Amino acid sequence: MLKKCLISMIILLVSSACAFADKIPSSSKSVKHYGIGLLKINDDFDVYDKPHADAKIIRHFILPAAKSAIVQDSRKGANPYIVSIPAQRQFFAAIYEYPEKNWVQIYYNQNGKEVGWVKMPEKSDFLTWKEFVYKYGKKNGIVLMKDVPTSQYKLYAQDNESAQVVDEFTYPEYIALRMIRGNWALVTVVDTGTVYKTGWFRWRTDDGKLRVFPKMKQK
Repeated sequence: MLKKCLISMIILLVSSACAFADKIPSSSKSVKHYGIGLLKINDDFDVYDKPHADAKIIRHFILPAAKSAIVQDSRKGANPYIVSIPAQRQFFAAIYEYPEKNWVQIYYNQNGKEVGWVKMPEKSDFLTWKEFVYKYGKKNGIVLMKDVPTSQYKLYAQDNESAQVVDEFTYPEYIALRMIRGNWALVTVVDTGTVYKTGWFRWRTDDGKLRVFPKMKQK
């Protein structure tokens, strides 16, 4: 009986930890659609079938209470967020196309590849992937996606793969972002905690696959 109670408590604690976890992708496979960038949303929002005054609401999303990363949906299964930091009321959805007047088309269901239109919130930020990675990566540093093979842990002298490899790293404990040029980033990698290595690293492939993601500081 005691053993069953302990197991139940462990399951409850794990479930609670998951429920209140912030959502940040750890692999490029977590970001199922890359789109052109991200839209920061600070309030509940509706998804419409078209960007017009007579548009119909097809989904309604309710942002979670503080410290919860759970997003309530009018139907089960839709997941519009690439990033959610509840403690800071920061929620980012992937943008499918550039904003059109006061409307923007987003992926409102990452798993189902569904897109819809939302009205641009008054308090929102539209950032291309390049702007997003640079803004938060410059401030907080970046991390490698877990599915980046170690064979690509290389730093180049210039922002192209035909350039000389100036260094390689093994255990990147911290990566400082210096600048971004196209799909390349000038970085300084703290390798194994003591060795500092600087060079160009490809942060995104030509087909849009992300290889890094900025750290999102929490309060």
